[in-house]
Amino acid sequence: MASFQVLVGGFAIVATNGAEGGRQRVGKSEAVAFDVIDRTASGNTAYACRDKSFVDAWDFCAHRLLVTATPRPH
Repeated sequence: MASFQVLVGGFAIVATNGAEGGRQRVGKSEAVAFDVIDRTASGNTAYACRDKSFVDAWDFCAHRLLVTATPRPH
């Protein structure tokens, strides 16, 4: 069975069985929590946040994308 993953910009939201289950990747129906992985980081897996609800993980990614896309005054 494949694990559930959603790509949002440079981030990946992955379904896990939560901290109690050892944070193993699972399918959508077995998900207890969601982790956000920064796909732009070099080297080892860089977790941006862990053990969130899907809505909180989505909001985290969207907020980060909006902050980086907002033009800054010079």
